[in-house]
Amino acid sequence: MRKFKALALTVLILSLLVAAFPAAGVSAREFSDVPITASYYTAVDKLSNIGVIQGREDGNFAPDAQTTRAEFCAFLSRATGYNENYYQASTTPFTDVSADYWANSYISYCYDRGYINGNLDNTFAPADPVTYEQVVKMVVCSSGAGDDSLRSVGPYWYSGYLAVADKYGLLHDTTKAVGKDANRAFVAQMIYNSLSFINGGEIDDSNVVADAADLSNNAAHSTAIPQSTEAPKEEIFAATPMPTAVQTVAPTTAAPTLAPTLAPTAKAVITPAPTAVNVPAATALPTMVPTPRPTAVPTPIPTAAPTVAPTAAPQQSVPQNVPVWNSAYQPNKTIVIDPGHNYSGVDTGATGNGLREQDITWYIADKVKPLLEAHGFNVVMTRNSITDNCSTASTSDSLAYRYNLANNLNAALFVSIHCNAGGSNGTETYCYYNSSEGRKLAQKIQSYIISSVGTVNRGVKEAGFAVIRHTTMPAVLVETAFIDTADDAAKLGDSGYQQLYAESIVHGICDYMGVAY
Repeated sequence: MRKFKALALTVLILSLLVAAFPAAGVSAREFSDVPITASYYTAVDKLSNIGVIQGREDGNFAPDAQTTRAEFCAFLSRATGYNENYYQASTTPFTDVSADYWANSYISYCYDRGYINGNLDNTFAPADPVTYEQVVKMVVCSSGAGDDSLRSVGPYWYSGYLAVADKYGLLHDTTKAVGKDANRAFVAQMIYNSLSFINGGEIDDSNVVADAADLSNNAAHSTAIPQSTEAPKEEIFAATPMPTAVQTVAPTTAAPTLAPTLAPTAKAVITPAPTAVNVPAATALPTMVPTPRPTAVPTPIPTAAPTVAPTAAPQQSVPQNVPVWNSAYQPNKTIVIDPGHNYSGVDTGATGNGLREQDITWYIADKVKPLLEAHGFNVVMTRNSITDNCSTASTSDSLAYRYNLANNLNAALFVSIHCNAGGSNGTETYCYYNSSEGRKLAQKIQSYIISSVGTVNRGVKEAGFAVIRHTTMPAVLVETAFIDTADDAAKLGDSGYQQLYAESIVHGICDYMGVAY
């Protein structure tokens, strides 16, 4: 829970900034179709009061109306810090989302941050109604608890997300409705639960208006607070206006949100809502995992425990945006390679198609080590054998071991290797927020994996995973492929492809460090 506490200030600041400008719509107290006895009344009331949601042109909220997948991306984007003045849409793999589609920027934003994966056929189906389990998954990921879902396995792709949402109270005042379309009341309640969860309690808007002016005057001197997430992954919520009616097209209310530096002249702009369109009938998205292709895993042979043990307390510094290989001083040749997760106990990885993430990550890392050493680097592994555990006390201790090891060694780079899960396919590489050096390293590794292994290119993304948030050197987390998708798993379980992954990672590191490969 502690990893979420730092997010409360972000939510508070954005809530205050939103309140400093006129909010479209009306309070829930004025929604004739939201009775005070409704379970979602408080959620609608609070979110409408701070400008996160709004009613329709007729003054109603329409709690039972559907929300499309594109509209929910707009909701989620604006709730997690999206700002059209700072964000530029990147290319997504979705063949049914054109560059001029009204929600392209929102969908791109959610994809970049790992909130959404899309369908196996590289479509997103933006006009389809978003379902109950899809909302739960995206809220869990954006709230910073995505990795927890990988430790809660179940028979369906959404089992872990439901378990984690229930664990953290994100399903409070909602009714389980797997396979059904999510209505506006449910969406509002989930967003409210998320904001309340991050704040450590109920959202309080009683002092918003009084404090907003002072905060707005100082906005130009504020800097972005790093967001924290563990998702394939998830980010935090921050209160900003959401799109209007469920069945209208582009959301119309834009309000200032947190950006690297808040522009002092940012103002809310309200434009007329587009003409309503009919929502297509719901179509089921793939939820079942493809037929497994088990791959034999060699019997592990225990070896010596990691040779370097950290002693310092967890550090809170962020990655440095300076090159580590510089002719002006003796280069640091120590690189920490982290085979993600533990062999047993806590912090074990995802499973699928007869494979275990904690085994595959070690196989790849074990092939990375000699290749780096052949290029003159000193390599330290967080797990020296496949049966090693970094810590079995707790997941946070397991993660802390890894980044403390790198920090104590004053390593040049930190590379964490993982397998993805969630029923999609492809490779994505993560760096920490606004880490220019981390992004450079991630781009090089991602590029070589795509060209060599041939997986779907899911791009370079930013996130707040603990191992790249607390490391003091450029750090990346590589999601090699989806272990619960048959085609991807076939590559992950093949020693030849594992070698290609290793060579691609080493090639990217060498390029970044200026060493001939």
